[in-house]
Amino acid sequence: MIALRVYTLALFLVILSVGTHHANHHRTLVFSDHFEDRSEIGGHYNTALAGSDAWTIRDGALIGKQTNPGHGAVIRKELLFADIDIEVDFRFSGGSRFNFVIDDKNEKTVHAGHICRVSISPNSLKISDDKTGGMNLEVRALRQTENLSETQQQALDALLKRTSKSATIHLKQDQWYRLRVRIQNDLMEAYIDQKLVASLRSPGFAHPTKTKFGMTVNETTIDFDNLAVYEPIEQ
Repeated sequence: MIALRVYTLALFLVILSVGTHHANHHRTLVFSDHFEDRSEIGGHYNTALAGSDAWTIRDGALIGKQTNPGHGAVIRKELLFADIDIEVDFRFSGGSRFNFVIDDKNEKTVHAGHICRVSISPNSLKISDDKTGGMNLEVRALRQTENLSETQQQALDALLKRTSKSATIHLKQDQWYRLRVRIQNDLMEAYIDQKLVASLRSPGFAHPTKTKFGMTVNETTIDFDNLAVYEPIEQ
């Protein structure tokens, strides 16, 4: 019996080691930022649709808040990639929602270059394929059209459903969480604190020339820290 327990424990440790290696070590770090030792965001980032005070650095964290009543505060980091694995800490500090957005600034078939996103509120997380879903210009036009036929509305609803995936979550104000967003070919996954929350396969995720990523913050303050960007290593 003792020998069996030792063998079982050894097998468990081997499986755990293999699983951890697969999840975390088949990637290489290409960019990171801990927002330390400075008070301004610096030249790594571009901001848009916001006043100069929408994005600041305070106490070693990036602070975002909506200052334009017509649109959330936007911050983006330019980086050319296809597959990606990104982690960042976040904390709701009064704000109610933010989007983690991936764009291709040269893609003209979608609104504002939007390729995909993860939308997070304290109670919900949603993955969206923007390229073939809600931000596609043809789809967007249908969404803004009044009095669609029943057939058109059903087709639109089905498309939006298959290009997004939602999950219920329970997050608290003023508590740090870690978001991980992973794209591999047509698969997008979102994790919070190392737990898979939602995943979806959709063709827009496989868009080969993504050029930037970042956050869009709605309403009042949301904090970010410890950004790490990895590229997967092919096995």
